[in-house]
Amino acid sequence: MPAAENHHPGPNPPLGRLRRAADAACLPLALLLVTAGFYWKLVFTDQYTWLESPDLANQVLPWLQFQAGEWHRGNLPLWDPYLWGGQSLIGQAQPGVAYPLNWILFWLPLRQGWIRLLWLHWYFVVIHFMAVLFAYWFARDIGASRSGSALAGLAFGLGGYVGTTDWPQMLNGAVWAPLVFLFLRRAFEGIRPRASAALGGLFLGLAWLSGHHQIPIYTTLAALAVAAYYVLFRDRKPSLRAASLLALFLLFTLLVGALQILPAYEYGKLARRWVGVEDPVGWNQKVPYTVHAEYSLNPLSILGIVIAGIHRHANPFLGVTVTTLALLGLALGFGRREVKLLAAMAIGGLLVALGQNSVWHGMLYALAPMVEKARSPSMAIFIFHLGFSILSAVGFDGLLARGRPHSASRASQVLLICAAVLLAACLFPLAAGRAVEDRYALAAMAALLVAGIVYAAGSGQIPRRAALAAFVVVALVELGNVSGFAFAHRREKNRSIYLNKMAEHAELAEFLRSQPWPARIAVPNDLVPYNFGDWYGVDTFSGYVASLPSNLLRLGLHSRRVHDLMGVGYAIGQQPPHPDYREVFHGAGGLKVYWNPRAMPRAWAIHELHKVENDEQAFAMLENPDFDFRRAGWMHGQPPALEACPPGGDQVRVVRRDTQALEIEAHMACRGMVVVSENFFPGWRAWVDGRRVPIYEVYTCLRGVVVERGHHRIRMEYRPRSVLLGAAGTLLGLTGAAILVWWERRGARRLLD
Repeated sequence: MPAAENHHPGPNPPLGRLRRAADAACLPLALLLVTAGFYWKLVFTDQYTWLESPDLANQVLPWLQFQAGEWHRGNLPLWDPYLWGGQSLIGQAQPGVAYPLNWILFWLPLRQGWIRLLWLHWYFVVIHFMAVLFAYWFARDIGASRSGSALAGLAFGLGGYVGTTDWPQMLNGAVWAPLVFLFLRRAFEGIRPRASAALGGLFLGLAWLSGHHQIPIYTTLAALAVAAYYVLFRDRKPSLRAASLLALFLLFTLLVGALQILPAYEYGKLARRWVGVEDPVGWNQKVPYTVHAEYSLNPLSILGIVIAGIHRHANPFLGVTVTTLALLGLALGFGRREVKLLAAMAIGGLLVALGQNSVWHGMLYALAPMVEKARSPSMAIFIFHLGFSILSAVGFDGLLARGRPHSASRASQVLLICAAVLLAACLFPLAAGRAVEDRYALAAMAALLVAGIVYAAGSGQIPRRAALAAFVVVALVELGNVSGFAFAHRREKNRSIYLNKMAEHAELAEFLRSQPWPARIAVPNDLVPYNFGDWYGVDTFSGYVASLPSNLLRLGLHSRRVHDLMGVGYAIGQQPPHPDYREVFHGAGGLKVYWNPRAMPRAWAIHELHKVENDEQAFAMLENPDFDFRRAGWMHGQPPALEACPPGGDQVRVVRRDTQALEIEAHMACRGMVVVSENFFPGWRAWVDGRRVPIYEVYTCLRGVVVERGHHRIRMEYRPRSVLLGAAGTLLGLTGAAILVWWERRGARRLLD
């Protein structure tokens, strides 16, 4: 027999790799199934939705609909022309224009032009699954078992801040935090340090791309605190190597996040934001501390970590199961550096979340850049949740380690005492004939069950898989009574009110689209609370927004003369806004459309410009009924030279407009200025007959270009330099991180060879 036949080779290497890949994919797939099952109301029925709330239905959903429509038209929606005369969409940040996960949502097939509710529900589930998976990876990276890591992932992704927050722009920033700290720790522990620092910065940059600034600010603060430990204290003296890794981490954060950071910075300096006080604040004005005090976590809310419903603002709930395991992890693993850092993170997040009740938050507000712009300190509880979720994996593994029966016994006794106190809180009111607090009963039941599981697992009476299953079952029961519990059912008429309103006004939108183009409409917020313009794709001088450009606010929003100047030709309402408005349409729902006979056209020509020294002079011209907008305008600064012409000699009309550009035909009797009643903002560029010309800011906030005598074609496009530079930075950051990962892996292979 040939020698080769006597040889018994090991497993086929390709088959072995395939088997390992399958094993690696099994648990993430199981976590996806659990996440989808947890949100069964959204993806396995058509009866519930997560979008029935004022902010989501009135603001977020119209943003998503507008962007999805633009993507399907082949446009990257950088500018929103449909609200308040137009403003930078990417600059506002919250719409999430620069976030890659949103691009996938926008590319999905539409149904008759509308974004499908099913896609939005799966989008919500995928966000939470990402949080579950990334927290699982983080726990695995610090040495936790698969079982413990799975529990930690479910705790982070389905509970706490991530489980109880519905705003996608905030969730999308939160889910990347586990990977930020995973790679930051690797960098400082010497595991492919440069590549890990770059990847940590990359994931923090992705968090900044998500839209809202609040969670990325708190994540950045926590990352800097962890880095400070390694730079200053780990070796009991400052480390230049650690400082260089921190610099690399911050560099990649700024590069990857640049596509959103630069436009948001540009917009922020030129806008004012409503933060909870009467007047909006500008970039150079601190958000008043009274606002931070209002949105601080109440100290009593600490009880809400284990008792559902006890909170103000951000929900701190993790449940008895997760909290017990996290405390066990802290007690049993405190000798490990990772455990100490997780505990410090959790405590730091809680102290910041307490806001006015913690002097530490006050010091950060006063001294740390950007912290004052994160007006809701309570949301820093997110950092606490991340730390405690990962600690629960340490606690699970420590509990099942040999030689822990005394710890399990003491933990069970404490839980039984807590259960007794909670049951007493239920029974005394019951005996007195008063209503019983269900949340106390649920917490008591959970404490009893967890006490039994902890004792059985710690004393070795049940195997690891049974202990994991028992903890997961109880934890999901607890979390399921908070996260997603209050999703509105379509038959709940008193709650399913926001989305239904958005379908009631289709006939109004259809009528307005049929009017001479382009038309702009005033929409009353009390009667039509959602962003009608973004939802139906019509120009409105209204909108539910968090901020507006400062120049528009300086002009004013609500006076009749402002509406005339801005070309607001129609108004929706039950009564005419002014006596000379004429009814032109009566909707079936009782709302009417009124025509404004004094509205300016969308584009016109003037031959006279007055220089104003301040807003008071501009306001005097604006409100002077004898000042004819069709004949003259004003501007801050030296006006360009224009020529006087007999009235009626100019012909100007808008011939084409999409969301990012417009074209105007102008026949000028002599040199003059063509004005378009859309907001002036950096990034708009103009060409007259193909020749680049400057855009002037006239009438305080409108755009104008100087045009010579004769027939001309004017084109304006929104091409912001901040977006171009930001896109270059993001691409450079992604490419640079990939190169560093490849380089260090190549170096590691050489060492192995």
